[in-house]
Amino acid sequence: MIHFWARHIAQLLFVIAFVSSLTFFLLRLSPGDPAYLLLTTTGVPVSEDALEHVRKELGLTDSLGSQYVQWMTDVFTWQWGTSYVSREPVLEELLKRLPATIELAAAGLLVMMSVTLVVGISTAIYARGWLDRLGRALALLGSSLPSFWLGFLLIYVCSVQYGWLPSMGRGTWKHLVLPALTLGLGLGTVYARLLRSNMLAMMKQRFVIASKARGFSNSRIFLSQVFRHAILPIVNMAGTSFAFMLGGSVIVESIFSWPGIGQYVMKAISLRDYPVIQGYVIFASILFVIIHLVVDFISVLVDPRLRVR
Repeated sequence: MIHFWARHIAQLLFVIAFVSSLTFFLLRLSPGDPAYLLLTTTGVPVSEDALEHVRKELGLTDSLGSQYVQWMTDVFTWQWGTSYVSREPVLEELLKRLPATIELAAAGLLVMMSVTLVVGISTAIYARGWLDRLGRALALLGSSLPSFWLGFLLIYVCSVQYGWLPSMGRGTWKHLVLPALTLGLGLGTVYARLLRSNMLAMMKQRFVIASKARGFSNSRIFLSQVFRHAILPIVNMAGTSFAFMLGGSVIVESIFSWPGIGQYVMKAISLRDYPVIQGYVIFASILFVIIHLVVDFISVLVDPRLRVR
């Protein structure tokens, strides 16, 4: 177990260092002048003197090497700089918006797993029936429909036409329904087909046939053997999806005006707010590694054979 944790902590440090460096240099190579955008956004007349003054104030006139060393020092001391626009510390701004993003991601994950389990298990039990054909059609729709299109469709039907649910903002549980459905429905239908295929494959395994020969009940075989082994790939994929949702589902948050990290970063990208973009990338990388660590831990609990590997 000590080796397990040590290996993942080393991976986390490597990912932070690599992603931090890559993000820093890519931002400097990208077009756009943060000083010019900042002046035009605040309504200050743009002149060479004003541009030079703002660049110096933001530290952009230092050499690239000095900026890089300063940035890497800030990363590992948890000082991720100050936003060019709001003048607030980046880490505080991200943490302030994290609860809204966690709320949306958890709701999206709940929708996704509910659809996966209900559709996946029912279509596996009634394979080649009308329910199976319906599940196949839903999976096709889920994989082909872009999330933004589904979001607009839900807003049109549930908000504009019938007024059942609010279409934007954050407040009551009703505000959460449409963005959560937009996030979870498509992935849920796709994962349901994967779960169905895994379960049908497991039903043909020798240990399942042997259990039937020993007289075990179908429900016991289904729960303790077939489902337990078939769900393992879904757990790994769900972890990746949840990390993606936590990283800020930019499109969904923008469509529903959800005050999370994704919407905040979109504004930062349009204004070339380097500290916010860099801080967000590191923040998302850390979330990805931690969630994969949790998923690995759950996988070991579900399948003890992984402890040997």
